[in-house]
Amino acid sequence: MKKSFSILIIALITFACINGDEDLKVGTQLLTNTDFSRSDSSVSPWSSITPRGFITGVSRDNFRSGNQSIFIESTDSLSTESAIWKQSYSGVMPGPGQRLRLRAFIKGDNITSNGSVSNVFISIRAFPVEDSGGTTIGRFASTQNLISVNGTFDWEPLEVALPNVPSEIDHIIVYLVMSQRTFGKVYFDDVTLTVE
Repeated sequence: MKKSFSILIIALITFACINGDEDLKVGTQLLTNTDFSRSDSSVSPWSSITPRGFITGVSRDNFRSGNQSIFIESTDSLSTESAIWKQSYSGVMPGPGQRLRLRAFIKGDNITSNGSVSNVFISIRAFPVEDSGGTTIGRFASTQNLISVNGTFDWEPLEVALPNVPSEIDHIIVYLVMSQRTFGKVYFDDVTLTVE
């Protein structure tokens, strides 16, 4: 019995080591609690950064799936800061060259912008910000300069891809942002980070 158990442990360790060098399978979901409905009392592991002039919270009245969503509301259209919801992933990393797609559904309530940059956006950041050679290229992707979000509208998808995952990463953070000089309210639901 002891010998069989030892052989099984060695086989599992060998399998884990062999598979540790392989890329994640296409379709692998890297985020958890993607519909914010795992618990009525917490949207963990999502966390928010809420500067003055913003409100972040959970809505049980507006959601696309599950039973709740998260929101960011700006009460000061002259604020020079941004409010953020974020989640970090530090599990098995995608292999260099694999593609990641961040997708979120958003709903807008009277969103207006007083600035030149996008007022609501999503982004992916690979950390560390620089590799060992000091390169930052390919470690960040955002909808910030691609799409401007304005008005009142029902649930719509917003997505961005990191086309080639860089090497030398230890974690990935996704951000859901309402930027400076914005007024209104945006809801987020069904946020996924998928290996393609």
